[in-house]
Amino acid sequence: MLIGVSHFPESPDLADLPAVRRNVASLWRRLTHDTAGVLESAYCEVVDPAASVADIGRAISKAAAEASDMLLIYYAGHGLVDDRGRLYLATNSTRADAPKYSALGVDLLREDLGGSGAAARVLVLDCCFSGRAIEVMTGEEGLVDGQLSIAGTYTMTSTSANAPSYALGGEQYTAFTGALLAALDSPRPLTLNEVYLSVAAELQSRGLPRPRQRATDTAGALALARGPADPDTPPTDPVDEVRFSRDRAAAKTQMKKNMSKPFGFVSLLLAGMAVLFAGLNHDASWLWAIPVWWGVFAGITGLIALLVGRSLPGEAELVIDRSAITVHLRRGTSGVGTLQTPWRDISHVGVLPPKRGSVNPKLTQVYEGNHLLVVRLRPGVPYHSTRGMRFSDELHELGYRVIATVGSFGADKEQILAALDQFAGDRVLHTKQEFLARDPRIQPKMF
Repeated sequence: MLIGVSHFPESPDLADLPAVRRNVASLWRRLTHDTAGVLESAYCEVVDPAASVADIGRAISKAAAEASDMLLIYYAGHGLVDDRGRLYLATNSTRADAPKYSALGVDLLREDLGGSGAAARVLVLDCCFSGRAIEVMTGEEGLVDGQLSIAGTYTMTSTSANAPSYALGGEQYTAFTGALLAALDSPRPLTLNEVYLSVAAELQSRGLPRPRQRATDTAGALALARGPADPDTPPTDPVDEVRFSRDRAAAKTQMKKNMSKPFGFVSLLLAGMAVLFAGLNHDASWLWAIPVWWGVFAGITGLIALLVGRSLPGEAELVIDRSAITVHLRRGTSGVGTLQTPWRDISHVGVLPPKRGSVNPKLTQVYEGNHLLVVRLRPGVPYHSTRGMRFSDELHELGYRVIATVGSFGADKEQILAALDQFAGDRVLHTKQEFLARDPRIQPKMF
């Protein structure tokens, strides 16, 4: 279970932690890698970063009760302490001035770990980066690893009980998790004890505080990787937003291009039918049907194209930034219509193909342009109905909604997912298999 919290809207004093999103996404990929990972994707859950304390607690309790071989819990975010020195892990709804009632208490987490029937229990805590060049995220008491003595488990913390954690500007990950990922990508599989030594050496070589570990029984001999995975893409310069847009002229041009192949196919089919009827009836007059049928077909096609062309917006723009997904539609002189979906309302997001039977996959350009930008909304968030937009009714009933078709903005699936990766972090699901792994209610037949 991977828990990464990067945004704290209830506590302005807690800085956002954008590196945490990349922490969780890359750790999930390493642990579930086809050849180098040790977990199947269905058994590696990424907790919704906007989940409440109660929801996270229920997910942890459920995982602890179900795990038999290994229970692994990873947390990255802000660590807070109360006036008695007890450690709390900040969530999206945490108030820094009242962690006891709004954050996840490590004492309760320890109870679930201790009560689990898993043979190996692993707890990894990475608290607490601020996002500035080199900045302390909490006070010296921000992480108290002395509270984490649980029989039969392995615990690794990013720092000691009395030292803060640090982040280095311009790096893709937090310092601790970056070193952890590098250790998991070792040329040979490392045990947790060896991973710890590698992480400690890396951090100390950079003048950062030494992490801490505690192991009981043989938990330290557990390996979390089979060998090196494909390296992650190097970090790029951060951007504030990504925009995709297409005006009416470009949309009409694309529509004509999409219609050219099916129009040509039907024209040949009509000509072939006329020739066939002429041969079967031994009557050459049937050949006059070719221009007549073609003319009728061309007239109907032109009328459809005219109606569709008029319905196209003057300009369609998709904006993906640090706060929301926003769609702008401009229709002639009637102004701009805007639909904005904030990240705080989104549990996860991805791109799905259109519902079976709604678009012919053999019409490649049309099919790919009709892929759907889909969001899973958090419970209770109001949103207009998108039923019927080439989208499964079953997924609609489960709270999924369509933002738009990707072709509406002149984009493709890969471009949209790349933009989402920059801002949505672990909310982004890249494949249908990831949707299935994230939401057990979904069945393959729903796509």
